[in-house]
Amino acid sequence: MVAGQGNRGYLGAWCRLTPLVGSRMESVDLAVVAAYLVILVVAGAWLARRAGQGTDAYFLGGRKLPWWALGSSGMSSNLDVAGTMTIVALVTLYGRQGFWIEMRGGVVLPIAVFLAFMGRWHRRSEVMTTAEWMLLRFGQGRGGRLARVTAALTYVVLTVAMIVFFLSAGGRFMADFLPYSETQCAVGIALVAFLYTAASGLHGVIWTDVVQTVLIGGAAMYVAVTAAGLVTPELLAAWPAHDLNTVWPRLGDDRLQPYLPFLAFLAVWMSKGILEGLGGSGGSAYMAQRFYAAGTERDCGRIAMLWTVLFAARWPMVIGFAILAMDIGLDVNSVEAAEGVLPAVLQSAHFPAGIRGLLLAAMLAAAMSTFDSTLNAGASYVVRDLYQPLRQAVSERHLVVVGYLASALLVSIGLGLSLTLGGSVLGVWIGIVMLLFPAFLVPFALRWYWSRFNGHGFAAGILGGFGAALYFSLADPAGWNEATRFLGIALLSGVASVAGTVTTAPVPAKELQAFYRQIRPGGAWPREWRAAHRAEHRLDGRVLVQAVVWQICTFLLPMAL
Repeated sequence: MVAGQGNRGYLGAWCRLTPLVGSRMESVDLAVVAAYLVILVVAGAWLARRAGQGTDAYFLGGRKLPWWALGSSGMSSNLDVAGTMTIVALVTLYGRQGFWIEMRGGVVLPIAVFLAFMGRWHRRSEVMTTAEWMLLRFGQGRGGRLARVTAALTYVVLTVAMIVFFLSAGGRFMADFLPYSETQCAVGIALVAFLYTAASGLHGVIWTDVVQTVLIGGAAMYVAVTAAGLVTPELLAAWPAHDLNTVWPRLGDDRLQPYLPFLAFLAVWMSKGILEGLGGSGGSAYMAQRFYAAGTERDCGRIAMLWTVLFAARWPMVIGFAILAMDIGLDVNSVEAAEGVLPAVLQSAHFPAGIRGLLLAAMLAAAMSTFDSTLNAGASYVVRDLYQPLRQAVSERHLVVVGYLASALLVSIGLGLSLTLGGSVLGVWIGIVMLLFPAFLVPFALRWYWSRFNGHGFAAGILGGFGAALYFSLADPAGWNEATRFLGIALLSGVASVAGTVTTAPVPAKELQAFYRQIRPGGAWPREWRAAHRAEHRLDGRVLVQAVVWQICTFLLPMAL
């Protein structure tokens, strides 16, 4: 979000400024979108029998899903419509410097950490959810149970918030291309996504995401190739941000306001991404879920590798949209104008009838794939961590039914809030991402690397971080930008984590050692425990550095060609 926008955000302004273009949709375009939605529902019904075998099948696919399908699903889950619109606006305004600005989230640096070692650590856990993982780490006592409930509630809140955002953004986007209102489009997206996600569980999510990856990849290729054929020195010179189109960061350029000093902002954004990965959360439940569902430890590296390679398609696509905006002569000299680039380009002559329908189906696929992954992962926390501990004697079939109901409840709450909050939805979402993420990143990271850390410290860190985030949200103190707010909330969360830990009893040595033997993480663990695994930990550190550099280059280089 560009400073000065406040809670208005990109999408809110775009929705007010972009003209309706539903009249530009031809019958063939509508047929393509309708066919895509029918395929999703049919696929969900076909896969429902596999998902109904039990909670392991419903939420993890029985750990039998192929690694390439899990990696493809990860890519499509990370690529959403609103995020793509935001990145297109940033690249249009700041050229390739928009890529560096998106280190705060759009580059998804946690994938590099999962590639290096975090994916393996998750698979070794042999659990279904990160909240259930807390019992493995902190024991079955009061501290472990407290950490489990705290983690589950954190993810449920984040799931509802994401559903609110996705439905609001998706409804508004599709309403400008289809002959329906925003409310009708939001309800339609919720209904279709709920039907195939609830019916088929992770099987349906993964296999429909594979189809959606093909759609998204095809759209990215079409946009990139079309734009590449139009590039001339004159066209690039007409780009207001043409002299910001350098590969490396422009650290001293005043035009990068409000992100100055740019080096400091970049350091905070990159640290945030790495911290998300080191905490094993990735800021989302579905990222960890892909690795819990992996068949073997070796598959985890393959999943993350494919995830990264496929996700690279986003970046030539977004710069392609910016180039097409220059070609059709759009005014991109202001934030408001840049926010309308994506929908304006999609209604241009570069996308004839039929092709436009495929592109809209791809954009809808981007919205659906993120929505379905979030919903399935969020329902797993309701069932596994909030309901099942209270009803331990129930059958697996009963728990699957509860999964259906949990999915319905989450969608209902999210849909209700998205329709009620209206124009302020994006402001709420940005507040959650920029304020609440630092509230839980520190305790989520400490659980892996500090042996003294306990369940009480974890819960205290989450609550302390949430309290700090609430203060910044309500008081909105002057003199704080997004970087300093992030650091302030993360610091307070870390202090609360340490205070809660040192004032309560440590995890029993027997349970702690059992955890270490199973997971073998690096960090501040007893020396005699680490002795046999030092070579692995050194290799993990080297691979992490290489993975971060490789991921950044993989994303950035296609934009530079």
